[in-house]
Amino acid sequence: MSNLKAGEFSVEALAIVNQEGDSIDVTDLTLGVELFESIYNKFCTGNITLLDGLNLLTNYRFTGQEYIRVSIKQKEGLNQEPEKKFTIDKTFRIYKVSDVKRAREGTQVYKLSFCDPRMFFVRRKRMSKVMRGSYDRMLQNALIEEANLKPSEFDWFEETEPKNLQFICPNWTVGSFVDYVVAESNIGENAEWKNGMFFFQTLNGGFRFSSIDTMFSREFPIEFSYKPRSGDLGTEDIDLNAAGGLNSMIKSYYKPQQFDTLRGTVGGAYASLQKTYDPVKKQELDFVYDLDETMKRGKHLSGFPLIRTGDYEKTLTTENMIERTKSPSVTEIDIDLSPNKEYESLVIYDNTTTHQFDNETTVSSPESFSGLKYVDNAKLERRALLEILQQHKIIVTIPMRTDLTVGNVIKLLIPQPESGTGKDDEVNDNRYLITDLSLILDIAGKEGEMNLECVKESFAKQISEAKPLEEIEPAREI
Repeated sequence: MSNLKAGEFSVEALAIVNQEGDSIDVTDLTLGVELFESIYNKFCTGNITLLDGLNLLTNYRFTGQEYIRVSIKQKEGLNQEPEKKFTIDKTFRIYKVSDVKRAREGTQVYKLSFCDPRMFFVRRKRMSKVMRGSYDRMLQNALIEEANLKPSEFDWFEETEPKNLQFICPNWTVGSFVDYVVAESNIGENAEWKNGMFFFQTLNGGFRFSSIDTMFSREFPIEFSYKPRSGDLGTEDIDLNAAGGLNSMIKSYYKPQQFDTLRGTVGGAYASLQKTYDPVKKQELDFVYDLDETMKRGKHLSGFPLIRTGDYEKTLTTENMIERTKSPSVTEIDIDLSPNKEYESLVIYDNTTTHQFDNETTVSSPESFSGLKYVDNAKLERRALLEILQQHKIIVTIPMRTDLTVGNVIKLLIPQPESGTGKDDEVNDNRYLITDLSLILDIAGKEGEMNLECVKESFAKQISEAKPLEEIEPAREI
């Protein structure tokens, strides 16, 4: 183990082929490779930077129609092979050449950007057809029939409700249809977040149509810590990717944002209102979203809102500061209602359909096939979920490994600052959901690192119940 390095990997293939079938191994020409995946993106993407002394752009007639195979394996140990499911092996379509610079006489540097070839299909292929069944069945059929995906490429495809839907696709692109289905799908009334579905591709696997509930239940078994490994002699006896191994080290981290309550308020993260008109029943229905009520349903990531909710005093005063002999003059501040009760912070208007696809003469009769209906606050909850996933973010850099994907929960053991109380953070349990991932690979050095963008959806304890300062002694008079 002592001969292995953090983030070490092996290159199985790094080859480009053009439309005429000419292929070339570009491993020795490559300065670096970046690969990306996200729960918000349907397909994986990436780029490769080449130091080219062969004038490939001209001699191989590059036009943005070439393909590149990227196959890499993480190191497991001496003479050990990683499992196939933890290997990245994908063929991408090159679509862009950029940043062309002359490095020296006879060589040039440039970047090739690439994506999954099916991205072209979903953005240009249009659908004008009637579809029936559940949303998950409609989506799967569209991806297989219109976007050339194979059934074997679906790693996870959750069933949705109801089962008797009908939808007329009005000449949308496949990509637009996928976006519509993802936004409107629901796994049932007991979902932790209604309409909390995502469709995405992973680098080491296939495609997933997954609910946020499922993501919260998929926890990576290895914890990552900020503890340096260089001075730990025992690390040499631990497998690279095991707990305490070199690849479980957090190299660096930062928080681009811990909260933005102004954005959260106007974006409907805490409360919102939907007014829906039924032209058949001649009724307008109001649906409200309350963060507190949603957090009571299911376990969520950790269980409690990221913000104070419920009833509390409407006036704050500086009179109750931490004890000190000298105190500023007392001021009082009027505050708003609890954020989860401010329903008019976001109001949306919609229409709902009744008996859209039949000729029944009574409104109360059952529908054979149902159209788009708004019968609860599911649309509001999805908007709130997407906003909350933008609130508390952390980006960590760890050594490269190919067994991590987005849509998993990861535990990050980051110590409190030394200037703190020395107590553990009882509110934040350090469990985060990975939403975005990038691999940065040094091909020549055979070492890489990963940037993980992770988010908190909820805390482990009610903020109002935490007492982080209760053991602090009163400040002495200066």
